[in-house]
Amino acid sequence: MSFTIHGIGVSGGIAIGQAHLVTHPGLEVAQYIVPPHEALEESARFEAAVTQVRAEFEELRASVPSTAPAEFAAFISLHLLILNDSTLSVAPRRIIETEGCNAEWALKLQTDALLARFDEIEDEYLRERKSDVIQVAERVMKALSGQPGYVPPPRLDPEQNLILVAHDLSPADVVQFKHHRFASFVTDLGGTT
Repeated sequence: MSFTIHGIGVSGGIAIGQAHLVTHPGLEVAQYIVPPHEALEESARFEAAVTQVRAEFEELRASVPSTAPAEFAAFISLHLLILNDSTLSVAPRRIIETEGCNAEWALKLQTDALLARFDEIEDEYLRERKSDVIQVAERVMKALSGQPGYVPPPRLDPEQNLILVAHDLSPADVVQFKHHRFASFVTDLGGTT
């Protein structure tokens, strides 16, 4: 099957190759009741996911090539700040323990509340940081579901071009793909910057 996608180009040229779809779990999750005697265990599961994502970000920040634009490390540092903020890393644990719900649901509730606050911000640049909160929350959601933080593209003939297709890519995603030669990146979201 062959088709053409049109959008905002951010670099010159044409890419032809096999599509490699990268998906994220999103913030649509099921809610279920956690019995009181299991609430601490569920809270610990959430904390382990946050710790795993924190380690991934630290590793990514350390692996940013010196030739990369400074913005890459800055965005990863921003994602670490968002993750380390108690609004995202501590409040869901309280929700788990007080409301007796699963970690994914507690994270979703807290993320939704945080995103609602971003919608009220008048400054457009700061309001756009909402996407960074979503990317961090999705990464924690992925860790909660037991998925690895990064899945490498399939092994193909080195002569074959891959086109990475995703709804959105965070700076952390882009850094993780640095060892692979993609012919192009295609995303639903984003612009020339």
